[in-house]
Amino acid sequence: MATAAQEIALMKQRISSMEDKLDSLDDKLDALTKQLLDPDNGFVVRVNKNTVFRESHNEIIEEFKELQRWKSTVSKALWGLYAAIIGYIVKLIFW
Repeated sequence: MATAAQEIALMKQRISSMEDKLDSLDDKLDALTKQLLDPDNGFVVRVNKNTVFRESHNEIIEEFKELQRWKSTVSKALWGLYAAIIGYIVKLIFW
């Protein structure tokens, strides 16, 4: 069995070790906080940049969809025009 003095010394050693670990943990937490909240390259800034990037891409995608709808409409109109022209040519030839 350990004496009271040995137990106290062991507790002091453990407390010292815990203080070192807490200091290390505090340093890591400070570094993480700095990395998250850095005004130039922090996580929040990158998320905001990503949001702006996606919103600008949404506008481009909407413009592309509108262009596809316009192209579809023009294609249908041209096919109707082609059919009318072919019908008129057929009428001229056979009537």
